[in-house]
Amino acid sequence: MNGLLIVMADSNTFDGNLSPIAIDRALGALKFLKNNPEFHVLCTGGFGSHFNTSEYPHAQYLQNFLVEEGIAHNRFVEFALGENLMDDIQLCQRIINRYEPDMVAVITSDFQVERIRFTFQKYSDYQFFIFLEVKSNLYEEEMERLVRLEQQALNRLRFLP
Repeated sequence: MNGLLIVMADSNTFDGNLSPIAIDRALGALKFLKNNPEFHVLCTGGFGSHFNTSEYPHAQYLQNFLVEEGIAHNRFVEFALGENLMDDIQLCQRIINRYEPDMVAVITSDFQVERIRFTFQKYSDYQFFIFLEVKSNLYEEEMERLVRLEQQALNRLRFLP
């Protein structure tokens, strides 16, 4: 496998509609995949009361969106069905080890990229990551709130083994 694009989860409604943040990430992934046809796709996100209480895992909704926009089914690998970011990253690591791609690109939101980068680098033995951030189309107040939450989470991670 030449390359693997990991699309980080956000949330969806109880009936499966992706959140605006998840759509931003999926659109960023779509652009990347159309320009990098050698990459396969790993969608993340399972179930959780804080992000997905629907019938299907969040990763399925991400994949459905990308397929509807023209990405072929055969470009997808299995899902990383975590209940939170740490679960997703641990599951991604197992999938990376199984496929041994030459390069792994991880796409997430601008407000989250620092924590994603730190977490993958801390808990993964894989060497060849690139981290892609998509601009979030959020109101300033919401963006400031998310940035604060991400910084708090990153500070907690720095003290974990």
